[in-house]
Amino acid sequence: MKCRSCDSSNLELVLDLGNQPWGNDYVKFDQVIEPKEYPLRFLVCMDCMMAQIDSTIPKEIMFVNHTYVSGTTEALRMHFVKVGQSILKRKKLNVTDCILDIGGNDGTFLEFFKEKGFNVLNIDSGILQSKISNSKDITCINKFFNSKTAEEIVKAKGLAAVIHGAGIFFHLEELHSVFKGVKLLLASNGILVAEFIYLPDMLKNCAYDQIYHEHLVYYSLSNLQRFLDQFDLEIFDAELKQIHGGSCVAYIAHKGHNPISDQLKQLKQKELKDGIDKIETYIKFANKVEFNKEKLRDNIRSIKQKGMSIQALGAPVKGSTIINYCKFTSKDIDCGVEINPHKFNTYFPGTDIPVYNQDSTSKPDIYLLLAWNFKDEILSKLVNFRKNGGKVLLPIPEPEII
Repeated sequence: MKCRSCDSSNLELVLDLGNQPWGNDYVKFDQVIEPKEYPLRFLVCMDCMMAQIDSTIPKEIMFVNHTYVSGTTEALRMHFVKVGQSILKRKKLNVTDCILDIGGNDGTFLEFFKEKGFNVLNIDSGILQSKISNSKDITCINKFFNSKTAEEIVKAKGLAAVIHGAGIFFHLEELHSVFKGVKLLLASNGILVAEFIYLPDMLKNCAYDQIYHEHLVYYSLSNLQRFLDQFDLEIFDAELKQIHGGSCVAYIAHKGHNPISDQLKQLKQKELKDGIDKIETYIKFANKVEFNKEKLRDNIRSIKQKGMSIQALGAPVKGSTIINYCKFTSKDIDCGVEINPHKFNTYFPGTDIPVYNQDSTSKPDIYLLLAWNFKDEILSKLVNFRKNGGKVLLPIPEPEII
């Protein structure tokens, strides 16, 4: 393959997580479907240092009929409010200005601006998510965003003062077309707000579960800017957030329009100091992943040998990476439990591990917290469980029973 950013063939394999199904392909009990598996390999381009995977599942498979809704988690909802407030500090807006959310899911991010009377527009490929957004009176265009869609929006709505995307700009099969569309659609003094899993934190936390087929590229501020150079766009500020186990919010504009913040300069300097552009950093990460895999397998083997019950708490797509990489079955994990009704009575992709409604499932001795990135929120709801002797096994950053 060639680099998704710079088209170079100079790619180095860092970590092979094996063949895995699409991690959000939760199949109902009454469906007899053999999930298709795809290579899941993590590579780095030695020319532009873009981290990426080399297998592309068609976007129509992953992002049209899926079950993830962003409004499920209160921590994410509150995070979006803070990002909205941060945008208003950086950009003076009129209520007539268009605020566009690319891949806005069920419209949760735009609720903040909608309540303040701003002109909001969502665009999302998910059928379920678009319906939910429209039901909130947040207009959603049910399409994939690319340069053609951007042209249609410009003709119908004009330019956007703010373009936002949370967890979408690293999902893109049509990566160059999307940013060509952003360049076209963004007003001359507009800002693009890109939220993404922060690669340096992913490496530091050994969060290998962030590697799955929806995540095609993995951004640092350094490699993202090299990519943006192709479109004459420039990061002028950035903030690090704890959401999703370590994320970055990058504020981007047409090149030369905004002064570069001291905060951004310091973050980029730290990236280079910590070796984000050195392949040795990635090899060290891969070695730690293998160690953590064996430690997690040993933990669960010990739990089962003691006759204790264990359930996966949460069935996020990232959890599928862990379960399939570690080759867990229902002999290792009794079941998974969820609060998202769209995942009730399904199987973890590629496994015989069932997923049930958390509220109607007897509690186990130990929960394997796959949604570890929302640890604080989830642990606050497990106070009584833990007081009564229940324990929680964290898989990331290193397997640990608390």
